[in-house]
Amino acid sequence: MSTTSTPTRPMSGSSGTLLLFLKARTFIALIVVIAFFAVAAPNFLTTANMVIMAKHVALNAFLAIGMTFVIITGGIDLSVGSIVGLCGMVAGWLVLYGVDLGFAWTIQFNTLEISLITILVGIFVGMVNGLLITRLNVAPFIATLGTLYIARGAALLFSGGATFPNLNGNAEWGSDG
Repeated sequence: MSTTSTPTRPMSGSSGTLLLFLKARTFIALIVVIAFFAVAAPNFLTTANMVIMAKHVALNAFLAIGMTFVIITGGIDLSVGSIVGLCGMVAGWLVLYGVDLGFAWTIQFNTLEISLITILVGIFVGMVNGLLITRLNVAPFIATLGTLYIARGAALLFSGGATFPNLNGNAEWGSDG
């Protein structure tokens, strides 16, 4: 038994435009929001404001890229925010206090070393998540939920429940105020 396929016709003008609009609605909404704020606030489209927005979006962009791969593979990671918080606490702790070796000896780290240590902490916690899911066959939801609370608790232990108020805006640390 053979089947024949009917050739598809190209979309007519109005149908093609409607389909394009439906596919691009998020991008169009972004353009509308940018246009609104450009009119409402004259300083919105300045170079200084774009630099500030890029600084604030950078962390979320990196997280979104990583989470995209997790979601594409059918997984879920609930611990991302707590891991970021833990890494921030480790970085703040290293900036202010360094590592106390006892006998009044303390190791102070520079910016690059603190960045690398912080990245390694994030990689380690992510590796724990990966091993729980792939080797121990724990469901991603359960594994990352557990890691969420472990990372949050570790950050709480690091900080003692307080913030680091003495982190002033030094240009050496990439801060401008």
